[in-house]
Amino acid sequence: MVAGLPDLFFSENKTGIDSLSFHDGLKEVLNESDFQLIKLLFLPSDNKNLLTLIFQSGNDFLRSGNFNKSFLEEQIARPTEIPQYMVDFVLWVKNHEIKTKFPDAENILHSMFYEYVLQVRNTFIQQWFSFELNLKNVLTALNCRNFNYKTENQLIKTKNSKVHDLLINNQFKPNLYEEEMSCAEIIFRIAELDKNMVEKERMMDNLKWEWLDEHTFFHYFTIEKILGFLLKLQIIERWIKMDAETGKQLLNKLLNELKTSYNFPVEFSTIK
Repeated sequence: MVAGLPDLFFSENKTGIDSLSFHDGLKEVLNESDFQLIKLLFLPSDNKNLLTLIFQSGNDFLRSGNFNKSFLEEQIARPTEIPQYMVDFVLWVKNHEIKTKFPDAENILHSMFYEYVLQVRNTFIQQWFSFELNLKNVLTALNCRNFNYKTENQLIKTKNSKVHDLLINNQFKPNLYEEEMSCAEIIFRIAELDKNMVEKERMMDNLKWEWLDEHTFFHYFTIEKILGFLLKLQIIERWIKMDAETGKQLLNKLLNELKTSYNFPVEFSTIK
C-alpha cells in the first residue's frame, strides 16, 4: 500500500485523491490500532463541527471529520461514543449553561484536544501535534504583540508547556525555544517578514511539509508513512480551497475575534 502512494508536491494544485476518500479506504485495509491513529488527524474538523452544533453558529458542517452531523447531534445530547475530551467539553458547556460561543470556550476545547492527542502512544503523533500546537501558539502570541492584545486569553494551554509559559511571559527570543522547537528561528523570521498573511501562511505550511519529510524519512513501510502522506494531502487540499480573498477574510476574522474577546471568570477559563 505504501509503495502505491502517489508522490505529492507542495506546489501542486490537484491531488487525484481527497483525504476523506483516502480515510474511508484506509478503514478497509488497516488494523484497528493503526486506523485509530488515522482518525486523530480528522479530529480538528470534528472539533469545529462540535462548536458549530453546540453554539449554533451557522457555520457549514464540515464533511472532513470522522463523525456525521446526526451522530454528533446525538452525542451532544448524550455523550457516550465520542472521544473523552469531547465528552468532557460537552459536559463542561452543559454544567455552566453556556449558550453563546466565545473565544475562551474554543480555546478550552482545543486545550482538551491537545492534552488528549499528546498522550497517544505513538511518537510521530506526539511530535506532530506538539509541533503544530507550539507553532500555533507562537504565531498567535506574535500577532497579539503586534496588535497590542493580551496573550493569556488567546493561547492554547497544555500541561508542562515550556513554549506556552515563555510566550505568556512575553519572551520572544528564538534561541529560548530551540530546545522545544528546532526550527524556532525560522518560524520567528517568517512571522516577522513584511509579507501579506497568505504568503506567510504558505511559508508556514511549507515548513510543516519539510517537517513531515524529515520525520517520515526513515519510516519506509509503516503507519507513520501513511500518516505523513495524509497530513500532506490535507495541506494541499487547504490551498486548493484558499485564494487571496480568503486570506483577507481570515485576517479580518482574526482581528475581529481579538477585538471582541474579553476576560471570562477564571474558574471557567482554565482546565482543572
